[in-house]
Order: sequence, then structure tokens, then C-alpha cells
Amino acid sequence: MGNDRIRLVERVAEDWASLAVEERELVLEALRTIDGDPIAGVPLFDPLRGYWSFRAKWLRLIYRIEAQARFVVILKITRAAETTS
Repeated sequence: MGNDRIRLVERVAEDWASLAVEERELVLEALRTIDGDPIAGVPLFDPLRGYWSFRAKWLRLIYRIEAQARFVVILKITRAAETTS
């Protein structure tokens, strides 16, 4: 992506490894969208207040915006039907 505004937590590597090539392309496009506009996703409500969800077809990215630090932390990549635990 050419910058370091997007940060991935370690466990996202496992999520990434479980994705098919087509799904990885969807995630990369979603990351570009989030990088350009962090509020492109949907804010979540209690008990997940402060987190955001972005859908890329059947995939969901869960993230947190660190406004003061000016970056976004991707916490989870999952298929939308799966839980986000």
C-alpha cells in the first residue's frame, strides 16, 4: 500500500493464510479503501463500541481507528457468516 497507516495485529496473519487467492485480492482492495477513508466501514455498537466493520463481498474486516496516532489497526479478517471471536 505504500504507507504505514494500516497496521495488522499478529493473529491476522493466520486469517490471511486461510484465504483463497480471490479472497486475498478482495482484502487488499478493502485495505486500500479503508486506508483512503477509515470511516468507510460501519461503526459497531456495544459491546464492540470503538470498532468498525468493513464488508468485502462475503468477507468482513474488523478494525479500530487510532485517530491520534493516525493509523488503523486491522484486528480480524473473517468470512461474514463466521463469528469474530
